[in-house]
Amino acid sequence: MTYSLNELSDRQEITDLLSAYCRAIDDNRPEDVVSLFSEDCYLDYGGELPIIQGRTAATKFFSIGTDRLYARSAHFVSNIEVSFPENDRAVATSYVNAWHEFHSHQPDAWIFGRYMDELARIDNGWLIEKRTFRSMGDHNWVGEMSYIERMGPHR
Repeated sequence: MTYSLNELSDRQEITDLLSAYCRAIDDNRPEDVVSLFSEDCYLDYGGELPIIQGRTAATKFFSIGTDRLYARSAHFVSNIEVSFPENDRAVATSYVNAWHEFHSHQPDAWIFGRYMDELARIDNGWLIEKRTFRSMGDHNWVGEMSYIERMGPHR
């Protein structure tokens, strides 16, 4: 497949945005995390977590998780696929592998899953408008998760 220079640039900007999300989460900078989302963002992390709508709710959500719930974390995104269904709109799917050390004395936990993001070009950059996370598995995770349905001949 041949990509235009503009599309290559957009793909790299989106990849950088997904990496910036991981870095801001792991550095405990919830305001920087939220700056990567649109004002009217919609976030669905699945399981028993609430649906988050708008930056105000997102700031509260990320402040609790990155500060009060866990002491350290390491988030990794990979397998990033980006498509452009229309001008200034993108859809990205990426895998996430995240380790968490909690403030309480519970064991460290890992979670493995997939982000499905809808993005929009706003002014001169990309923002996530909608994010859905679904788990592919976990180790010692503390709550209920929503899992990706597997497909194939035996399902």
